[in-house]
Amino acid sequence: MLNKKAIAIPLGTLLVAGALSACGSNDNNGGNAGAASPSASQSASPSASASTAQNASPSASASASSDLPAKPAELTIWQDDNADKIAVSTEIAKKYTEQTGIKVNIKPVAMNDQPDVLALDGPAGKGPDLFYQPGIGALVIKGLVQEIKAPQETLSAYTPEALAALSQDGKLYGLPAVTETYALFYNKKLVPEAPKTIADLEKIMAEQTDAKKQQYGFLFEATNFYYAWAFMGGNDGYIFKPDGSGGFDTKDIGFNKEGAVRGGQLIQSWFQKGYIPKDVNGDIVGGLFGQGKVGAIINGPWAIQDLKKQLGDNLGVAPLPTLENGKHPTSFIGVKGWMLSKFTKSPEWASDLAAFMTNEENALYYFKQTGEVPPVKSVLTSPDLTGDPLVFGFSQQNTYGMPFPTVPELDTVWDPMANALKFIASGKDVQGSMDDAVKQIEDKIKMTGA
Repeated sequence: MLNKKAIAIPLGTLLVAGALSACGSNDNNGGNAGAASPSASQSASPSASASTAQNASPSASASASSDLPAKPAELTIWQDDNADKIAVSTEIAKKYTEQTGIKVNIKPVAMNDQPDVLALDGPAGKGPDLFYQPGIGALVIKGLVQEIKAPQETLSAYTPEALAALSQDGKLYGLPAVTETYALFYNKKLVPEAPKTIADLEKIMAEQTDAKKQQYGFLFEATNFYYAWAFMGGNDGYIFKPDGSGGFDTKDIGFNKEGAVRGGQLIQSWFQKGYIPKDVNGDIVGGLFGQGKVGAIINGPWAIQDLKKQLGDNLGVAPLPTLENGKHPTSFIGVKGWMLSKFTKSPEWASDLAAFMTNEENALYYFKQTGEVPPVKSVLTSPDLTGDPLVFGFSQQNTYGMPFPTVPELDTVWDPMANALKFIASGKDVQGSMDDAVKQIEDKIKMTGA
């Protein structure tokens, strides 16, 4: 396996004006859905569109192009197991059926489970035509996807960076549906003005935390690496060392280096001071914030709709406050999309469905219903997005975020770092916990044959 892989997305450009975000995330009652462990990783090759543009294919409007083969009776897609989002996708799929006559089956399968389930069901002929993933990750290496074909007219509707996130080695394997990062939600009734610095935030923690009453100044899923990374990266930590030419040296793992350790120590200090309960999880964070018992939390745009229902006009969104070094926490930026299964019998029509699900009309509809932002250029500049102050808060944080390293080795990181963060929360030595995590990651990479 290669030690160095091409990076993907120039950070500054990933965030088209007002683009938002989203990674890994199963909603749970307004909760802290987040990406439990997005095997995500965006991939390089912004030129993916070029390689596919010339391949004849269906339009984004479910047209019955003469180039298409005979219609299948039905198509099957795996959606993340979120009832609200499945309902939205079902409405869009109904329109597709009306226009094409093709029945669309939507099966809920947890996004993080989909690769493993597909590896078993696909060869047996029980897999989907499309499935939903946060980036290309190791899907190509695992043989779970095939190149998707779409005309340039269709591809030009998406931001190039979003297409790059679903591409590898110049080939596009899916069409992007949502781009996202996380930011600071705050309850204006408890926190009239969003904290601008970590010192401001810690003052809120000190003044408003009363654990016995389950009241907190600030909470976040601190043992979830997806969220915790922001404080490590903002302290100059790195996951895999950038090699200066757009790739990564996956033999140089940065979690036990100074920057990431400093971020871990900051998080541990919040546990030690009693600002964050040791058993914190997404349900606690989202549940207590929705009840008006927490001043501020970290979550993604997928939580907007539920939290608006609970807090109404008191809900605000702002970038994560700056760290002691004056830098902003580096939240992960992810792109979720509809991936074309290696095992589909109808790749052309499955591609047509993916284009239809993410075209301008349906992308805007999806945003209005879910709050998740599609990387569709015309939607990103629509007043529906630019005029929404909650969405604007995320777009600001986007400018400080970073894409996932575009290497399959990223998959080896999640479990060791989850363990390390649990040790850190329980008071174990941060450096030692990080050393153990790095050793586990190195062993995992060796096991993959890299």
